[in-house]
Formats: sequence, structure tokens, C-alpha cells
Amino acid sequence: MIDKPKELPALRRGSKHPRTSGVRAAEAAGRPLRDARRAHSASIAGKESPDSAGGKGSRGPKAYQLLRDAIATARLKPGDRVLESELAAMFHMSRTPIREAIAALEADGLVSMDGARGRVVTKLDYQSVMELYAVREVLESTAAGLAARNASEMEIVALRDMLELEERILDDAGKLTDHNRRFHEAIYYCSHNRYILKMLEYIQTGMLLLQPAGRIGKERRETALVEHRAIVEAIARRDATGAEAAIRHHGRKAQQARIKMMLQNV
Repeated sequence: MIDKPKELPALRRGSKHPRTSGVRAAEAAGRPLRDARRAHSASIAGKESPDSAGGKGSRGPKAYQLLRDAIATARLKPGDRVLESELAAMFHMSRTPIREAIAALEADGLVSMDGARGRVVTKLDYQSVMELYAVREVLESTAAGLAARNASEMEIVALRDMLELEERILDDAGKLTDHNRRFHEAIYYCSHNRYILKMLEYIQTGMLLLQPAGRIGKERRETALVEHRAIVEAIARRDATGAEAAIRHHGRKAQQARIKMMLQNV
């Protein structure tokens, strides 16, 4: 039996109706999706290895998350070679969990084979990026519309607190990149639809292969904040049509900025 979809997990910590502060709820809003990804990788990256000696368990899932985060933050860039020995030294691990993590990342599409160069971080071509944005727009607009219907008042408070946090970190590209992902994931959770969550998890994985949104430029970061506010306000008004339109507008602006950046780097 499929479990009942959960509310924003950040709002459920401690009791059914927690009195957690809005900022803490906002900062924690995206963690469960990352936890779900770890669980997803466990079947591949959780095999018994020399690192599990002493009953500590495999370090494969930890290595998977470290490598995934390195791709998300552009520490490992599209096209970079994925070598067990180099990554083991980078993350101070043996090669066994690194090997398991690479296999999981390859299953996710984040690592691929490139002829004689061997395994590399996947590099999306122009057409793949356009297709990714097209599907994201459809799924995110559905999620935003459902969020307008289904989000609890506490979830709306958390979204507004995330906007306040975003304004404070606007000049910190690194923090903003992670925050932007968590903001979008929070909207997905507000939809209270397990199927939308699963499909958008796959899309979010593909988005990791793009240059972090926080590094596109200050002007775009400022306009994105305005767009995020419009999305949240539509959700708060219970305006499903308005929320869908607002997130579609936001997605298209993000796509335009991405196209501009890609063409400039040709």
C-alpha cells in the first residue's frame, strides 16, 4: 500500500501541530526530498563493503550524497571525468563506497560514459535542456495549482519565511542556489500529491546538471525573488489559476536566462 502523502516535513517535527519557528521550518523544508534520494540510491549504493566492517554499515549512501552535492554545487562540472581514485582522495574515503556511489549516479543519469574518456559528469546538450524546462513547466504548474488548494496555513507561513530568508542571502550565490532548490521542493510538498513529487524529483535530478541558478547574475536573482513572491501570494490566496500562471512565468524567465547564458558560452 502506498503511504499517505505527507505535509511539509519541516512543519511536522515534534508533534501533529508543532510550534516550530517559521524560519526553522523554512530552512528544513527541502530536507526530506534529499532523504528520499538517499533511500532511492540505497539499493545500488548500500551494498556491503570493506567500509562496513565493525557493523558501521556501508558508506556508499554517504559517498553518493557527497558526489551528488558536488555536482549540484559545480564542484564537479558537466564533462569532468569521474575517477574512483581522485574522488576517493577528494572525499577521504576508500574506493569501494565511491564505486557504489558512481553506479548510483549513473543510474540517475548524472554520470555517463564518454568513449575513451570513460565515465564523466553528464553534459546536457541544448535540446536536452529545452526539453527539461518544458517538462518542468508542466509539472511545476500542476504542483503550484495543487498547492493553492491543499497547502496548510502553516505551510504557507513556511513559504513566506523562505522568501524572507531568500532576501537576506540574495548576495550569497552558494547559499541561494541551495535555497532555490529547497523553495521549489517546498512547493512540491505543498501539493500533497505523491505522484507529482516523484516526477519532479526526477526533473530536479536533471536540473543539477545545469549551472547553479544563484550564479546566473544579481539582476536575475532579484527578479526571481519577485517571481517567488508572486507564486507564494497566489498560493496564499487559494488562487490555483494564479499560482499556475505565476510559476509558469517564473519558469520561462529562468529558461530565458539559461538560454542567454548557454549562447554566450558557445
